[in-house]
Amino acid sequence: MPLGQRRRRWHLQVGLVGVLACLVSTLTVPTAAAGRVERPYGRLTCGPKFGVVFCPGGFVGGRDLRVPSFDGVPIDADLTLPAAGPPPYPLVVLLHGLGGNKHATESSSPDGSLDNVTLASQGWAVLSFSARGFAGSCGTAASRAASPACARGWLHLADQRYEVRDAQYLSGLLVDEGYAKPGIAVSGISYGGAQALELAMLKNRIELENGRLVPFVSPGKHIPMTVAAVYAVWPWEDYVSALQPNGRTVGAGSSISDREPIGVVKASWSTILDAAEADLGHLPPPISMHRSDLLDWQREALAGEPYPSALSAALQGLQRYHSAIGIPAPNGGPAPTAIQSGFTDSLFPVTEALRFAAQAHRRGSGAPLLEIFDDVGHAWAQNKQPDLSFDNRTGIAFLDAAVRFHRRPQTGVLVRAQTCPASAPSGRTEWAPSFSALAPAKAIITASAGQVVTSSGGDPAVAAALNATSEPLCHQLPVTAEPGTASYVLPDHRRELHVLGGVSVTATLTVTGTDPELVGRLWDVSPDGTSRQIIEMGAIRPSVNQSIATQATATAAERVEFELPPNDYVVAPGHTLELELLGRSPPFFQVSKGTFSITVSNLRATVPLA
Repeated sequence: MPLGQRRRRWHLQVGLVGVLACLVSTLTVPTAAAGRVERPYGRLTCGPKFGVVFCPGGFVGGRDLRVPSFDGVPIDADLTLPAAGPPPYPLVVLLHGLGGNKHATESSSPDGSLDNVTLASQGWAVLSFSARGFAGSCGTAASRAASPACARGWLHLADQRYEVRDAQYLSGLLVDEGYAKPGIAVSGISYGGAQALELAMLKNRIELENGRLVPFVSPGKHIPMTVAAVYAVWPWEDYVSALQPNGRTVGAGSSISDREPIGVVKASWSTILDAAEADLGHLPPPISMHRSDLLDWQREALAGEPYPSALSAALQGLQRYHSAIGIPAPNGGPAPTAIQSGFTDSLFPVTEALRFAAQAHRRGSGAPLLEIFDDVGHAWAQNKQPDLSFDNRTGIAFLDAAVRFHRRPQTGVLVRAQTCPASAPSGRTEWAPSFSALAPAKAIITASAGQVVTSSGGDPAVAAALNATSEPLCHQLPVTAEPGTASYVLPDHRRELHVLGGVSVTATLTVTGTDPELVGRLWDVSPDGTSRQIIEMGAIRPSVNQSIATQATATAAERVEFELPPNDYVVAPGHTLELELLGRSPPFFQVSKGTFSITVSNLRATVPLA
């Protein structure tokens, strides 16, 4: 199944802000209710289907009905309209995940999902399209053969200048034709969720191919447009911190701190992403000034240490053009945004949403922002149906309030705890005005004496069982001896400990050898000390001894601060909380090509507690 295309049951009753609606109120097109022929994009033919009006694009009856985008690349787009009521309609743009296509957001019944039939039956115009480089948008050999314009129709990995601009351009055409209001809503999942965050940060601007930002206006009549609200699901905010974390994302962070030092590759996910692109997408030619920075990153990062300067350039490109973090904030901050991320999402953890919120706050934004965190997302996430339903209701209520009812929506942070086994009900819902306010208490683990972590340490069987892309989350593992690792224990406790946040660690690292890395694991250990459950896991990259000129015997020390990706997890009374540090954890994290030992001393770990 393509990445990010797991079926989610969304129940959308969203209205859209009539931003500058007076500019389009005089535009008229035949209504579906009147039974007259409509021609969206000047080429689609509409007709009744599944109780709404469906206007299929792509290849229909041997004809190529794809819509040329701003640069002429043909986009396979469908439009679904209400069965009644006059235009212009509120428009919602649905964006699919990596390797997906327009059909991922389409259905045959109004079943309450976030799909074209459900939304159109509630009065929406719904734009569903395959992202450039996938499926009918130049993603298949047949689609490329049908149009010379596909020569430039390769994927650009959610690039603001291409994929994101496609969504803006196609929406603008509908505004020009009088089908849509100029304040659009956007929702996307995973790859589409990242684009949704980019659109939220662009808001009323378009980024041209040369990187210049210009006002977002419709392409024909130059009607001012804006992104009125966004619901981003499982997104990345900074592709670098998500795929090659260095553990330094503490607080707001910055694009520089995310890539210096260069982090540790999530090797399992990188392999999956590479396969999704190669098998399902149209990749750029080997030599091209328009290459996706992801291809350069994959080539250099997966080759391992020592990293060349080309990798640093690729990381900067991923941040600048493929991540919301690279977009200068608009006046007034980003569009009203709801974000749903999974505590147990090992690909794009809640850290990405927290970063977006911190960046927006640091830039002085007063725009409504709601964060929804639970056990829903990419693997490890268990995606329990009650959590899915909760997310849908909450995200939709945000959009309703922000756009249709013109009132300030619910803001702050909503969380639901992870539970095991998979059949267990999720934890109760908690709310706070900020993420830090959810955890007013803390537990402290301290250790002044040094412990030695080696590049060959750990139990390979335990590491294999922690490959989040293939192994279950609620997987009780045995407590085994793991030589070459460091272990720190919070003693037994009589009351439950509600861990809510990421464990933050400060320590002195004395490194001998080359290209060091650390993996941190937080464990829930059973009272009898025989089994344990993973709570949090992340990677940390020390800054020292990373140079290509470093000698095998070189020794250097530094004081570091790092944080594991947060979780919401209740540790039962009598259990032990254990922090483990080790030098490798394959296959999930890429193993360093260096040989090293790290003496960890003067450690202080802070565990945030609800």
